[in-house]
Amino acid sequence: KNLEPHLEIARDVFLCGCYTGLRYSDYSRINQDFIKGNFIEVITDKTIQKVKIPIRPELRNILKKYKNNLPKTYEQKVNKYIKEVCKKAQIDEPIEVMQNKGGLNVQSTIPKYNLVRTHTARRSAITLMYKSGESVKDIMFISGHKTLKSFETYLRISQEESVKRMEQSNFFKGKLNVV
Repeated sequence: KNLEPHLEIARDVFLCGCYTGLRYSDYSRINQDFIKGNFIEVITDKTIQKVKIPIRPELRNILKKYKNNLPKTYEQKVNKYIKEVCKKAQIDEPIEVMQNKGGLNVQSTIPKYNLVRTHTARRSAITLMYKSGESVKDIMFISGHKTLKSFETYLRISQEESVKRMEQSNFFKGKLNVV
């Protein structure tokens, strides 16, 4: 769909997070200095760690669109606009949430698009890399996580998805010699 320019920019910047697994503070400032051939190299703001990320074709297209210099954005505005983009994309599945109101936990149902924010891009990237079979160690190199405990908070994998994944492994197919 055609989007208004401010929504298109918010979508494109958000997708950079989905394709890199970086934090907003890092993916929002991607420019030509970060691009090294088929990789993005960045020293992360939060952990001052150098990470190197392969560039997916979709990301290459977004970068090309902006001549390898993403437009300047503000996290608060991207958070607002990405909700509008998701609403237009009909990402509106009802989600039950628990909120604290006046010291009481109150359960309510809201459309999924209201939960999307810049950090969702990072969580999505990490989860999708994992689901595609990338090793946890490799994903941690890209995402800049230093501990498994902090990394695991980003994975959105159900027990059923884990069991199905394991079912397809060589171990459970009996293709490994077990002594």
